[in-house]
Amino acid sequence: MVENWFLAIPFLIILFLISWVDLRERRIPNQLVLLVVVLGIISLFFGQPLFPALLGGIVYFSLLFLIHLISPEGMGFGDVKLAAALGFFLGWQRALLAFLLSFAGGAIIGIILIALKIKGRRDPIPFAPFLAGGAIVSFFWGERIIDWYLNFLQYGF
Repeated sequence: MVENWFLAIPFLIILFLISWVDLRERRIPNQLVLLVVVLGIISLFFGQPLFPALLGGIVYFSLLFLIHLISPEGMGFGDVKLAAALGFFLGWQRALLAFLLSFAGGAIIGIILIALKIKGRRDPIPFAPFLAGGAIVSFFWGERIIDWYLNFLQYGF
């Protein structure tokens, strides 16, 4: 999928805009999330199989929706919708990787912000930039990361 710059460039621009709006206004515009869905539909014409795309959307949506149900103040529904769109665009394997990367990135940055006393434990931190970062890494390097991980599980170091 990486070799298709027709998808990569708009994907990067849209994720930048989503992150910027979330950082400034603590919301994720539905119109921008819909553009990610449109890119997901276009990706079907460039070799993305339909079933992995649908499963990616369902899995990523379900994971964040569960977190939203447990802690609605901690995870907004805009993040849940964005995750569904990203999962559809990435497919289920890359969506799972994006999920892990976004939460790892969010945890690391959150700990740093708390340690530097920039944020308190209860202060909200917009999550769309972390969803975007995980999706970008997964889009460009997901296949290699997943292959490395599976190889590591099979053979170790």
